[in-house]
Amino acid sequence: MTLSSRRGFTLVELLVVIAVVSTLIAILLPAIQQAREAARRSECKNNLKQLGLALHNYHDNFGRFPPGHANDTWQRWQGSGNHGGWLSRLLPFIDEVNLYNSLHPHNVDLSVTPDGRPAYEIVLPQLICPSDNHNGVWTGSQSYPADQLRAISNYSASMGSQHNTPIGCATHLNYFGTGPDSRNDDPTQSLDRLSGVIGHVAVSAAIRDITDGTSNTIVFGEVRPACSNHVRRGWLAANSLYTGTGVAINFNTCEGEQGSGLGCHAHAGQWATSQGFKSIHSGGCQFTLCDGSVRFISENINMVTYQQLGDRRDGQVVGVF
Repeated sequence: MTLSSRRGFTLVELLVVIAVVSTLIAILLPAIQQAREAARRSECKNNLKQLGLALHNYHDNFGRFPPGHANDTWQRWQGSGNHGGWLSRLLPFIDEVNLYNSLHPHNVDLSVTPDGRPAYEIVLPQLICPSDNHNGVWTGSQSYPADQLRAISNYSASMGSQHNTPIGCATHLNYFGTGPDSRNDDPTQSLDRLSGVIGHVAVSAAIRDITDGTSNTIVFGEVRPACSNHVRRGWLAANSLYTGTGVAINFNTCEGEQGSGLGCHAHAGQWATSQGFKSIHSGGCQFTLCDGSVRFISENINMVTYQQLGDRRDGQVVGVF
């Protein structure tokens, strides 16, 4: 009778196998993570593309782009109530006709969906960048009760290159320094006061007003709720989601990512710096141009070029971007 002996792994061999497996995991895990982020970034790009298509459909129907505020006259804006922002105007063009039909005509904060939910709580997946680390709602804001949920958006309209007055702490703010504060609170003012495409209140541009060319002018870009109290007001708010190119891309005003004592008003509550375009993507931010195309623009873009992209009618030749 022959006895067979079975030889198991020695400790050294086992350690070698573990080391090889660990090395493979270390090599493959970043590649997997990069592939997942690439997929998320692609979905984010598609969201911006769909907003661009919706914008042109709106223009085809109304002859101009939607205003930042849904009011039609200065007197109505001075009245009480939230009349809705530019995104409320685009709802029928992003397959949200039923939600649009549920909006209250004079105060969208009173809007209730057929299932009894406040409209401002409805999360719209097409307005969320999957790369950002939030669940689509924000509890409270500087304008609303702390226990009130607001469905938010990662995409904001462009007001142009000089929407902020200087605050004296960074040279890239209000770079051109031409004209008054162009947030355009007063819709009785001329459209010339708005260097971008969609204004704070009742003013917006038409394609004929974009004399620099639709492929050279930004209309939408990414924003982060964690970095701006204004973004947290939600997609339905009239006083939300208007941003300018007067602040550098990814200028850090995000809570939890830096101390509050860094100066230059770098915090979420300071509108002069927090109302800049920013994303969670490494190295830059995605933008929709007025021709409907979507471009990734580096955070290291020349600041003059960036502001020229924000201005629809400065007559300057846009540099490489």
